[in-house]
Amino acid sequence: MDIVILDLEWNAAFSRKTKSYLNEIIEFGAVKCGPDLRRKSTFSCLVRPKVGKHLNAAVQSLTSITEESLEDGLSFMSAVSKFRRWAGECVVVTWGPSDVLALIENCRYFSGDEQVPFLTRFCDLQRYAQARMGWGTKEQVGLERAAELLGLDVSKLEYHRALDDSLSALEILRKVYDPALFGRYTDRCDGEFYRRMTFKTTYVRDIDSPLVTAEHKRFACPGCGAAVETHARWTPRNRGFWAEFHCAHCGRRFMGRLILKQKYEGLIVNKKTFPIAEIEPPRAAEPGRVGAMELEIEAGVGVLRFADWAHLPGVNHAFSTRIGGVSAGEFAAMNLGFGRGDAQENVEENYRRFCCAAGFDPESLVTGAQVHQTVVRRVGAAQKGMGVWREKDMDGIDGLCTDEPGVTLVIYCADCVPLYFVDEKHRAIGLAHAGWRGTAAGMARAMVEKLAEEFGSDPADLKVAIGPSICKDCFEVDGPVAEEFKALPNARLFVSDGPGEKFHVDLWECNRQFLLAAGVPAENIIVGGVCTMEESDLVFSHRKTRGHRGSNCALLALEP
Repeated sequence: MDIVILDLEWNAAFSRKTKSYLNEIIEFGAVKCGPDLRRKSTFSCLVRPKVGKHLNAAVQSLTSITEESLEDGLSFMSAVSKFRRWAGECVVVTWGPSDVLALIENCRYFSGDEQVPFLTRFCDLQRYAQARMGWGTKEQVGLERAAELLGLDVSKLEYHRALDDSLSALEILRKVYDPALFGRYTDRCDGEFYRRMTFKTTYVRDIDSPLVTAEHKRFACPGCGAAVETHARWTPRNRGFWAEFHCAHCGRRFMGRLILKQKYEGLIVNKKTFPIAEIEPPRAAEPGRVGAMELEIEAGVGVLRFADWAHLPGVNHAFSTRIGGVSAGEFAAMNLGFGRGDAQENVEENYRRFCCAAGFDPESLVTGAQVHQTVVRRVGAAQKGMGVWREKDMDGIDGLCTDEPGVTLVIYCADCVPLYFVDEKHRAIGLAHAGWRGTAAGMARAMVEKLAEEFGSDPADLKVAIGPSICKDCFEVDGPVAEEFKALPNARLFVSDGPGEKFHVDLWECNRQFLLAAGVPAENIIVGGVCTMEESDLVFSHRKTRGHRGSNCALLALEP
């Protein structure tokens, strides 16, 4: 059979019909070859989007595809038909399963049938190459990285364009090809294949679920190795459960974390032990200067604001502190994060108290689900209350922007970097969450581009503030993380050697460099200078407390 290596580009679009996001395919690119891997022909076509009115700025930047170029594209189902006629009976190869999932999702949306018409046999080249080269499965190797590891020169090809990516994948396949092994990694696309591909991996959220056994709750003492059970309450946090253990054999106390992941192949159990974190009590409620920010105390509640933005007209901004809430223990006292194990009524009361102290309408809050990427969404009055008083429907969002007064943007941080953006000329604002992944991926640049796209903001007019987060001295990383930052322009300004094989990364300066490169004047950028780890009695720090913490919030709004 012929082998067809396929690559797709897509745009995340919100569908009013399904009230959910769709990875809407905007480009097909493929190369066909025989079993000898000699190239026969190529296929390339743009797809005219029907769901998403606008391309995400990050997609445009990554692919260089423009909205104008898509106007003459085929409809999705026409593109599928054209591709089917060109491909014929073949083995379809993609780098990873995500392109096939996008095809299934788009076929289901546009035709009502998740069966992909041209898909009869499939090989995941990423999985095959990692097995063939002994790269392991702990981390997924990207297309560009695989070409680099194999010593391939694909410099003439443009990454993140469908046809060029498929040609790069062909070069990789030629390098690792073994017909017998390739056959073992090729699946027949029957009902079982579709069930496996579309199975949604979930996490067990209830410790009393029948899936959770006594053995799952039993941990080995990190001191003497004895099996230890706990009588403490299990606390749900993020995707797992935490409990304190006391070993009767050696007397050691430790924390155990249990994560249960339900995959198609069965239940995956992950157990890990940690030293018990020392939780500092919240700082006394006394106003004063912290870094380049002012700590205000209103009705016993601590509010951090940028000193240089004290008189910024028509804008209210704030960063929460641990002072003045009703939460206790590791959440003491102003925890604004749901889903960390604190009682919901405590978090809701904390929001009311903080908003009252900081001058925000509690009903005006809008949050998104943060996933350490660079997606920015425009929001308005229709989204008020999402993520706090009603369920959020904007999964996968790390940045929010608006030009509507009385809409309060909210992001969560506890060592990650909050970025505040204000365009006084166009009366628009943006608020971004930039963890180390988001920082390295250019979240700062993505917000500048989004504000320009949505509101016509000129980067030269933007005022930007970098809020409380982990400082360079405290942010120690290992080699793989450091390498991602070293690949960025001007890396010498924010990456330095640490002890042994460790490095230190200055997230504040890295974001500042992205802002400068995007056209924001240096004099318009403020660095708050508040380290969450060094000031952990004032604000929550994930690293300092080993994850035993509440959540801080950054808030930004245009005043009515």
